[in-house]
Amino acid sequence: MVKVKVPATSANIGPGFDSMGIALGLYNYVTAEETNTGRLEIDIIDSSKKFLPANENNLIYKSMKRVFDMVGYTPPGLKLTLENNIMVTRGLGSSSAGIVGGIVAANKLSGSKLSTNDMLKLAADIEGHPDNVTPALIGGFTVNVQTKYAVRYVKTELSEKDLRFAALVPDFYLQTKKSRDVLPKLVSMNDAVYNTSHSALLTASLMSGKYENIRTAVGDKLHQNYRKRLIPNMDSLFRLCYDNNALGVYLSGAGPTIIAIIRTDNKMFGCNISRVLSGKLKGWNLHILKPDNDGACVIESN
Repeated sequence: MVKVKVPATSANIGPGFDSMGIALGLYNYVTAEETNTGRLEIDIIDSSKKFLPANENNLIYKSMKRVFDMVGYTPPGLKLTLENNIMVTRGLGSSSAGIVGGIVAANKLSGSKLSTNDMLKLAADIEGHPDNVTPALIGGFTVNVQTKYAVRYVKTELSEKDLRFAALVPDFYLQTKKSRDVLPKLVSMNDAVYNTSHSALLTASLMSGKYENIRTAVGDKLHQNYRKRLIPNMDSLFRLCYDNNALGVYLSGAGPTIIAIIRTDNKMFGCNISRVLSGKLKGWNLHILKPDNDGACVIESN
């Protein structure tokens, strides 16, 4: 039996489209146990069981099967118990958490034959891009490039003493495909240069602790302005967060969750935002999360 904990992730962080991500302190749990039944059993113990498949089409199982096929291992039977605390199709990396959780669990069950880099390459191949799967696997703030043969990345640990990530999560879903379909096929040179410079500033600022740069650094011209037509009150929520001293505000992944980066000692942020969300902007919930610097880890094994 093996039990794996996998963090939520927030990708893009404004200008870092498909290339940056941060692991956050909200977790899914995958418990995998070999059985003698000769069949697959999946028990989803949270509300996502209403719409996630509990059969061979489950993303976690499909990711595990990829590992088993790679290393030449066949379990006699398999029971999975899944606890999903990361909200699905909200821009918090639920699919990446499933992929990474399945890969880590299967690798442990089959004798830990894959290295971290092997697992990361497989996870990015399944997901299609590395921005969420990299921090989900290794934690921290990561800058990532996917090549044909590997994912190249740099990880920086973020201080819990300094930063919190305030996730404003709405009560509606937004499919990644729909969110990608609104993006232009071509962008101007000016917009490309804008994002290149801002993503470089954001990376340097988070790595060096120059947090005063974050408000400028999270600027984006490649995706957020196009996606806000799908997210009611997005501009109002950005202004609200900045009015309450957020260091930076951005659309998390493909949305619809909005993330405000705040200082840990900004104690009034949660109270003020929650008051507005319970009044004028109903349908949004606030979760203030710590950064996670560990990534996916095996928390039980026998």
